[in-house]
Amino acid sequence: MNTLYTITLVLHSWNRWIIMVAGILLIASAIKGLTGKSGYSLSQRRLSLIFISSLHIQLLVGLLMYFYFSPITAEALSNFGAAMKSPVLRFWSVEHAFVNILAIGLAQTGSIIVKRKDDDNAKHKSTLIWTGVAMLLILVMIPMGIMGVERPWFRF
Repeated sequence: MNTLYTITLVLHSWNRWIIMVAGILLIASAIKGLTGKSGYSLSQRRLSLIFISSLHIQLLVGLLMYFYFSPITAEALSNFGAAMKSPVLRFWSVEHAFVNILAIGLAQTGSIIVKRKDDDNAKHKSTLIWTGVAMLLILVMIPMGIMGVERPWFRF
């Protein structure tokens, strides 16, 4: 394995945990805000920033791996027709990338919508919906065996 691929793979693997923690905390804070009728706090805005920033970093690192460093996607892109017949190559070359890019787009859209809302209850509700859907998509696409592809939970 080349060094740049190893570095990006480790970064991509560890950054997902920042995304997961921030996303779960953001959803929990939205539920707490909705049930407790509390204001949309500065800590929630910061948590949202961490979540969105981590997603953007994940996208950048993922695109670097996809187009430049990953031997898996290089193999898939060299013969895309054959890759579509292989569940593992199809997962990495299409499903993982497409669904996660969609999830990032949904999370970013939700973040923009929340910033434009004036009512705190509406902010909590929008955060819960948009972040919840994005997190669900992200969870399904993490290679932990759900879609038939499994990778280590922690890379070193």
